[in-house]
Amino acid sequence: MTYEEFRAQYPIPLNPQQEEAVRLTEGPALLLAVPGSGKTTVLVTRLGYMLCCRGIPPEQILTVTYTVAATRDMRARFVGFFGEEQAGRLTFRTINGLCAVVIGYYARQRGTEPFALLDNERQLSGVIRDLLVRTGAAFPSELLVKTARTHITYCKNMMLTEAEIYAHKVEGMDFPRVYFEYQDYLLRSRRMDYDDQMVFTCRILRKHPDILAHFRRRWPYICVDEAQDTSKIQHAILRLLASKSLFMVGDEDQSIYGFRAAWPQALLEFEEVFPGARILKLETNYRSTRAIVERADAFIRRNQNRRPKRMRTENQQGCPIRRITLEDYNRQYNYLLKVAENCTESTAILYRNNDSALPLLDLLDQRGIPCSCRQREAFFFTSPLVRDITDMLEFAFNDGDGDLFLRFYYKLDLRIKKAVLTSLLYGAGRDRSVFETLLESGRLEPWQMGKVKALQTHYAKMPGLTSFAAIQRLVRYMGYGDYLQDQHSDTARLDILLSLANQTPVLGKFLLRLRELRGIVEAMPLRPECPLTLSTIHASKGLEYDRVILIDASEGLLPSAEEGEELEEERRLFYVGATRARKQLELLCYEKKFGEPADVSFPFVSQFLGEAPPAEKRDQRQAQERGQTAEKRQDTEKRRARTPKAAGPTAEQLSAWMKDYLPGTEVTHKVFGRGLLTGRKGTFATIAFMEAGTKKIDLAACLRQGKIQLTRFM
Repeated sequence: MTYEEFRAQYPIPLNPQQEEAVRLTEGPALLLAVPGSGKTTVLVTRLGYMLCCRGIPPEQILTVTYTVAATRDMRARFVGFFGEEQAGRLTFRTINGLCAVVIGYYARQRGTEPFALLDNERQLSGVIRDLLVRTGAAFPSELLVKTARTHITYCKNMMLTEAEIYAHKVEGMDFPRVYFEYQDYLLRSRRMDYDDQMVFTCRILRKHPDILAHFRRRWPYICVDEAQDTSKIQHAILRLLASKSLFMVGDEDQSIYGFRAAWPQALLEFEEVFPGARILKLETNYRSTRAIVERADAFIRRNQNRRPKRMRTENQQGCPIRRITLEDYNRQYNYLLKVAENCTESTAILYRNNDSALPLLDLLDQRGIPCSCRQREAFFFTSPLVRDITDMLEFAFNDGDGDLFLRFYYKLDLRIKKAVLTSLLYGAGRDRSVFETLLESGRLEPWQMGKVKALQTHYAKMPGLTSFAAIQRLVRYMGYGDYLQDQHSDTARLDILLSLANQTPVLGKFLLRLRELRGIVEAMPLRPECPLTLSTIHASKGLEYDRVILIDASEGLLPSAEEGEELEEERRLFYVGATRARKQLELLCYEKKFGEPADVSFPFVSQFLGEAPPAEKRDQRQAQERGQTAEKRQDTEKRRARTPKAAGPTAEQLSAWMKDYLPGTEVTHKVFGRGLLTGRKGTFATIAFMEAGTKKIDLAACLRQGKIQLTRFM
């Protein structure tokens, strides 16, 4: 069949870039496809072209997809175009499905029995949980178990050496010990996990040329979808198998799975690995309006580690992107509730973390408004911070529960040895207050008596407080906030908990509501018929909606990184979220958090909103409420324009300076005065100032502006 006959029989509309990709069937090639550019159509049409026009036997073609769902979708799309008969002879597999075939063939050829696949999620998590307990994590949460599994996957997919694994640190666990004991368990029980499938496959193909030759003959034509999400070991396997034709489709601008060891670097060095390779592009976006496409393209071009390409569209200009600046963080959920109440078109509310959806899910459930939630996890309720606070609040209604008290007392700065406290509370009835038992024991030091009395006073007042005020009292005045700071704990969940507390003010009802909400989240069905979808940006990849609302466009959340490759991946994440929108895109940010304005050096509003300024801004309050009229802002800008800027330090100078700013260092800030640097994460530092209190500042920004220096002692 000629190409003209093929086009006549299968009238699939293609633009010139798509057509060039369809007709390229020999040799190594990389197709870079921007969002909404029809890459799946190109892949499927190319398969049909290979069969109908090039006469390539379907048995010789392997199509590798990222997920099982993508495999089903790709096959269904092919059947829709070219029929079931041809599809039945093609091979569509995930990389793990491919590895299972290689391992099975190797075992038959060598007369061995392959290790059994450990694919039971509950059993696998149980093994990791037991190892965490054995290696020092007394009460590992579901989140800690998931974190351990994620890092084990990362190590295997990035092909880390033994020395690199020993150097790999994970907060809350002895990770190297967990990793190697887990591998020892698998070896002793003759099991392998999904990541081991790839490790074993790579080892087989490298060590056994006959096995490699067999699969090169079997599949001389390999097509790979979502290549930017492929890990280092997956790329290594595909490189080994590639022979006559390797056709990879991806976009490094959409690589957002770094935590799963996605390795977009392979797309940047494709020609080095495959000399003479062709690089093709799909740059026309058929999904979004011009207003969205132009700004998204300008935004992502700020990244350095990417190939030059330009996303464009022939769609109409459409509605301008809206930046909605709310007065307070907590107000975004009421705004979203109004969106849900009036939702009639396909709408997605996208966020960075699953936890961000909980206050909205709470409101929707209370109002009886249905939604479809794409990712339902209850890790929030079992996280250490939430578990601590709920224990502390529960104790306000049952201060005779000594076992409950023993779980958290030391986190409220009550410095009594556990053995002493246990002996004092042993045998005490639950109808008697723990505080009375301790105060009447005669075994406490005077200063310990004072601490117990202070704690007793706090707890006496707590049942009469609102849920929000009770949590704030625990964190600000009862010592729990100091504990979190000393432990360098991530406090992001505290904001979610406070938002939920605001929505159920009565403390007793709030504790009951948390239990109800956990059950609601775990049992929530996926409702594809609902126009409103709640999703993480990661889970929304590959999907599209008429209207997209990106929430929590705030420093520390989106982006959650400050510099380097991590910041570039955060920018890619924002880009992926924005390009899910067909017609409308809204970006939500806020100026205050629970009534408190941001620090001067650590603003709430995401830097990303400044990098891709929308055409339309809408604020809840008038300009007068901001204390600055449009004329004043213009005058300010003119004065700034007339003021020459001093040349700042180079990146090398900043990097050198920041090495001296370690926890325990005394510093002097131009605004806040002298203080002690107590914590550091990336460029962000937590500093306890003598007069201004504890602040979180962007160290790099302060150094660049000359606002901070090491304290000099004369």
